[in-house]
Amino acid sequence: MQEENLSILNPLKQNIEEITAPLEAAQLEFYGKKSDKLQSGLDLIMGEMTMTVLLLTGTDSDVAIREVALLNDMRHVVYGFDIPELNSSDYLELCREFLRAYPEMRMTVDHLPSSVRLLIAYDQAHGTQYADKARTLFIQFGEALVKADNNEHPIEAMILANFKDILNAT
Repeated sequence: MQEENLSILNPLKQNIEEITAPLEAAQLEFYGKKSDKLQSGLDLIMGEMTMTVLLLTGTDSDVAIREVALLNDMRHVVYGFDIPELNSSDYLELCREFLRAYPEMRMTVDHLPSSVRLLIAYDQAHGTQYADKARTLFIQFGEALVKADNNEHPIEAMILANFKDILNAT
């Protein structure tokens, strides 16, 4: 694990752990117990974090080595070290895998992630602030990802700025 990633990943892990249970409760309230859309809160947020990687690094269909290292470090911090490592050649397969695993979840930088939308509804019903934690999670991870390769591409910066605007608009 890269040392420079730990300073961002430990707080991200804490935020992920704090929003996982409320995210599961929000899904139950929104979709109902028998819905086929229900998934673990951890899988939902990690799927959307992976989609964030795809959105922010997909300008050239390539992921830099340091971006892959950040993604792998995030996965290790959350899931442990028994999961397989991804490498930069996995980019297109990662896209395919994500769409197979989440055929109805097509996150774009023009829409709020489902986890944030669900947590907004949950917060309104319960007087909590979990959506803010989720927003912070996406923003911090997105900023770290764009800076990970020490080469902030102008298109990545524009995509991140648009994504941040969408996250903060509600």
